[in-house]
Amino acid sequence: MNKFVLIGTLFAVQSSFGSLILTSPIAVTGTGLGTEPTLLTIQSAGSSSTEAGCVGATSAQTGTSFNTSGVCTGASGDVLTGASQIGPQSLAAAGITTASTFGIVFNAAEPAGDSITLTGLTASFYSSTGTFLYQTSGFSCAGLGATCTFPSTNTGTGKSGFLFTLDTAQQNAANSAGAFSSTSNLVGLSASATNATGGNETFYLANISGSGGGGGGQVPEPGTMMLTGGVLVGLGSLLKKKVVRN
Repeated sequence: MNKFVLIGTLFAVQSSFGSLILTSPIAVTGTGLGTEPTLLTIQSAGSSSTEAGCVGATSAQTGTSFNTSGVCTGASGDVLTGASQIGPQSLAAAGITTASTFGIVFNAAEPAGDSITLTGLTASFYSSTGTFLYQTSGFSCAGLGATCTFPSTNTGTGKSGFLFTLDTAQQNAANSAGAFSSTSNLVGLSASATNATGGNETFYLANISGSGGGGGGQVPEPGTMMLTGGVLVGLGSLLKKKVVRN
């Protein structure tokens, strides 16, 4: 089944700070729950505008955020645990074989396409038996100012996303720790957001590839999405280009 990806302007400047770097906003159809290797789904409770959640080496290991050993701690009231909404994913689930092809897609689904601010994003890596291997530290959103505030989102789960990848230093550190020594290694995730007003925010594992071929969680390689020009001014004025995903 073909899927269509609307590729927005690539952020032209990448920050040297933060291990998970916002690479590009993308709009994707047909990537709802159950169609991609979803790691985490969070939703603000009641009238709260904040949300946070974490999943570790097993689907039952949930909380608010990671400790330094990749274990989720704190309450898990914002974590959704329904079918296909949560679970550590193997690298193989997205066809990831190297640190340079590792990606996390943040799929924001706010009512009326409202803005949202991502306040935390941490990936943890485990062996297939759950042994902690490595954890990222920090994240950044070049082109969005001091905070990771996305001015607009798409309505409905499975339509849009924001791609994060590992910077070079973290790729090297993750490799040294054995995070990518086997495709059976698992990935867990911790995330938090503010200005969240009722939508289900999901995060899935993505394989960055320029081939456009099949495979779960595959998105175009960042280098193939580069458009010359200045830094992104606003997501609402993105120049969009349609690409077919197999």
